[in-house]
Amino acid sequence: MRSFPLFAELEAERDKVNEAFHKNVEPQLIERLIEFGFMQPNPEVPNKMVLAEKATDNLYHLSINRYSITVQFQHVRSGEVKLICDISNFGMNTHKVMDLIIKCIDCWLQYGVVYDYVSAQHLEVENKW
Repeated sequence: MRSFPLFAELEAERDKVNEAFHKNVEPQLIERLIEFGFMQPNPEVPNKMVLAEKATDNLYHLSINRYSITVQFQHVRSGEVKLICDISNFGMNTHKVMDLIIKCIDCWLQYGVVYDYVSAQHLEVENKW
């Protein structure tokens, strides 16, 4: 009797969680991101969003991808782009994802420091097998 999962089982579990996220959480998350201030430059691509600082015109680019949500800061004058958030835990609900995105943006906006978004996702791996 084996005491470990097969890779296919791990993939199936991930795919189940991701499918539930994209079906149930993503639409609500997009609504909340728009309320927060993000804009959709192309309404036909609702998972790509931009937020601009009023004082500097610096940009925050947000992408909801198949396996992660990323937020990148772009300094308009220098063109520098910095990853400030990469969420891969699609088991979180809308509130937790939104809270994490806001913390990452605020930490960068206030201090120019990347928030510890990895630890904040509580990615502890439990032995379910």
